Amino acid sequence: MLKFLLVFLLAFSFLTARGESLYGLVKKLDTLTPEEISKEIRNLSPEERFKLQLLLFSYAGESKEVRKLIKKAYPKRLISNVLILPPSINAIIVDKTREILYVIKMDKSIPHVIKKFPCITGKKLGDKLEEGDLRTPEGIYFPLYWRTNLPKLYGIGAFPLNYPNLIDKKVLKRNGHGIWIHGTNDPNRPPHSTNGCIVLKNEYLKELKKLIDPKLTPVIVVTTVNYVERKKYINEKKSILSFILRWKKAWENTPKNLKSYFSFYSKHFVWKKGNYKDWIRYKKRITKQKKWIKIKIFNLSLSKDGRVLQFGNLYVANIDFEYKSNNFHSKGKKLLYIVREGKQWKILGEENL
Repeated sequence: MLKFLLVFLLAFSFLTARGESLYGLVKKLDTLTPEEISKEIRNLSPEERFKLQLLLFSYAGESKEVRKLIKKAYPKRLISNVLILPPSINAIIVDKTREILYVIKMDKSIPHVIKKFPCITGKKLGDKLEEGDLRTPEGIYFPLYWRTNLPKLYGIGAFPLNYPNLIDKKVLKRNGHGIWIHGTNDPNRPPHSTNGCIVLKNEYLKELKKLIDPKLTPVIVVTTVNYVERKKYINEKKSILSFILRWKKAWENTPKNLKSYFSFYSKHFVWKKGNYKDWIRYKKRITKQKKWIKIKIFNLSLSKDGRVLQFGNLYVANIDFEYKSNNFHSKGKKLLYIVREGKQWKILGEENL
């Protein structure tokens, strides 16, 4: 019985542990009281805690718990829509079919669901095509800010999303506006009853609000959540990340080699002021005065659209950047809309958020 209680105590303490060496703890285990062991465990790193929990359940003969732990830490199929997140940032996936909002966090570079809330979406199924069609748009969006002092219809407040984004307007030719995540004062509001917004009960939105960082938290709206084999997920993430880092290097090198920089862009590229040819003219003009450029990128997130569009899958990279050159210095936030053309990644669209 004492052995079981000690195992239980260790397993429970594992949940709040961080920092020191597991090896050091094992060496002095026989000299410590259960209370001292609990204190030591709180100083273990997450990786060491995971190893310790596996050892404890194995020692206790809990083979089912061991399998659960391994399956949770190393699942064979992963959520495909969230590829990269900054350490402190969550992602949101809205499953329109089930009307469930999932909050996703990265753990060991793998997406995990940490919260889920029931939600309400558009009165009509399918992707939004035009203003007034009563559908919730599918795609990757970002909450812009938190709004209060709204009509009672919106409950405790709302997060306006950046719909329509650049691809919606310039490529898909979608219109409409005013797509928000907001609350409701009606606890009995039926499913699929919004004009396109994503609605949660006030109590759920109050909790969700703490997990959202405006302009950083991607909101990925899908028909259903997509899963992919672990190996494919990892390879895809590595490939796109490599592309983004090479694009950043080419951007820095534009005073010497504009042609290499342009090779990262699709011939179908769009931006707020026009198309690919307009972009080339603009970049050539502003680069004439550049002697050197230095770019820092941080807070990178990478999300995958759940749809297969006419140009294939769409990926959205959200990047905070600092730009320095011999005659200009700025900081900003950039969205890259990335697609695959043949065997190469290309930037289909680029805009500031």
